[in-house]
Amino acid sequence: MKKTLAALSLALALLTGSAAAFSDVDGGLYYAAPIAWAVEQGITTGTSEDTFSPDALCTQGQILTFLWRAAGSPQVEEESLPAGLSPESLNPNFLKTVAWAFQAGILGDGASPLDPSAPCDRGTAMGFLWRYAGSPAANAPGAFTDVSPNADYAQAVAWAVESGITSGTSEATFSPGEYCTRGQIATFLYRCLNEVSLGEKVYVPVDPVSPPPAPEPEEEIQPQRTLFGLGKAYSLGLDGSEFTSEGVYEAEVTVEIYSSYEAVFTVKVPFPLFQACAYSVRFDDPEELGSGYIFTCLRWDEAFADIIPWEGEHYQERFSDLTGISRKETYFMAQYKDEDRMGGVLSWRVSLTPGGGFNFDLLDGYELSCEVSSNL
Repeated sequence: MKKTLAALSLALALLTGSAAAFSDVDGGLYYAAPIAWAVEQGITTGTSEDTFSPDALCTQGQILTFLWRAAGSPQVEEESLPAGLSPESLNPNFLKTVAWAFQAGILGDGASPLDPSAPCDRGTAMGFLWRYAGSPAANAPGAFTDVSPNADYAQAVAWAVESGITSGTSEATFSPGEYCTRGQIATFLYRCLNEVSLGEKVYVPVDPVSPPPAPEPEEEIQPQRTLFGLGKAYSLGLDGSEFTSEGVYEAEVTVEIYSSYEAVFTVKVPFPLFQACAYSVRFDDPEELGSGYIFTCLRWDEAFADIIPWEGEHYQERFSDLTGISRKETYFMAQYKDEDRMGGVLSWRVSLTPGGGFNFDLLDGYELSCEVSSNL
């Protein structure tokens, strides 16, 4: 056993350098060695010859494909699929993967909705890994405030955290609905297949006799549609900036829609982000003045001290429905995707709650705009 682990450690040490083959994989980041290992073992590949896209969203179909390859790419009867899915409805690249995952019990009872083309969230990813491992029991239940004991992924999360596969996003939260990136999924797989005892479920060819055929580059998930808009930006004019507090500058906004309930909002202004604290993205109904939807983010920056009166939390987000007589709040979750403070670019990944009364399909014909300022 020690000899095997030593050989694996040496192999991983040598592989870390191969991550440099991808121009977008920083060898000093946490996912460099896992990506190098996964590519070497034929579990995953790049999205092109020299890119891996570690920060791109990973779909449910992609993580199932990674697990299928890790299991040795077993052949199964393709006709056996979860209820609601047919061979005609699936991307051909995912057909064998989904059939294997269903028949191997990776999908549970198959009753939960599966969309191979949809981004995979943290709760779903841990469920896949847990069932691949044989659904082992955790020594103690999880204690995250956002993971209900009755959730179908609760045991999976408790096991994954206890096994060191992942951790919470804070001491009290796990964020099960937060979408995973390709770099994160490669890291989860690496820790699961190399550092956790999974019995006969594991297939990790440390020194394969003949390398598996190189898989085709995986297609990076693309938005279904992209909306563009312009707006106004107001600068605080800090630190002798050329952008004065009296000036009105142009702002740009894009909304990349990946599904009915998931999109990425990006706002770009011509000055550094510490020059403003209020960001809003509006979807206006052109046929009814004042009617529409608005996403607002307020955040405090240390540069605002003694300049902006601020009360309450130093970070607030709202998604409001303005289509009726009274303003209604929409249930959603937002997280920073990218931030270039000096370049004036800020992105949020916005996830809506299904059944919450609003989804991105309702935006057809609406006009997109934005405003960035210090107005609270």
